[in-house]
Amino acid sequence: MENFSNSILLPKNLPVVKPETFNTLDKKYRTILYIRIAIVLLILIGAFTLFLIISEENTPLIFKIIVSSIILITAVYSIIITVFGFPKKGYLVREKDISFQKGLITYQLISVPFNRIQHVEVNQGILAKMFKLSSVKIFTAGGNASDLSILGLPTEVAQNLKAFLSEKISEHE
Repeated sequence: MENFSNSILLPKNLPVVKPETFNTLDKKYRTILYIRIAIVLLILIGAFTLFLIISEENTPLIFKIIVSSIILITAVYSIIITVFGFPKKGYLVREKDISFQKGLITYQLISVPFNRIQHVEVNQGILAKMFKLSSVKIFTAGGNASDLSILGLPTEVAQNLKAFLSEKISEHE
């Protein structure tokens, strides 16, 4: 029988992933985020305005102030999160895995080893197509949702990343 070993690894001996080594997302993706915020806010403002027109003078002033404040706070919050959170997003391709980090208020780091990847998709929405950007979705075994999505990549980079990951998948089959 083989000698089984399961040595203890101390925290100081673990490999370090430095935030500055992550590749940033394309700045045009931030523009898409701003456009999405504007669309949502226009819908909220339009719905509230329509409500005020339909309800005529029956709506109490305090209600109007509260709803207007909520819309304003939502707008400011969304813009602040986008402005300060965008630089915190990035991806990193290493020898044996791919990682994605994000988060301003809560930090999230997702790493997927190449040998666990089942398939990879490249997607492009309407706005992304206008800005020549794509997203890469990485799926592992089990579940219908992607385990890792990297949004805001230039289309050529996304296609190259998909080809690279597909090659890595075939190596592990």
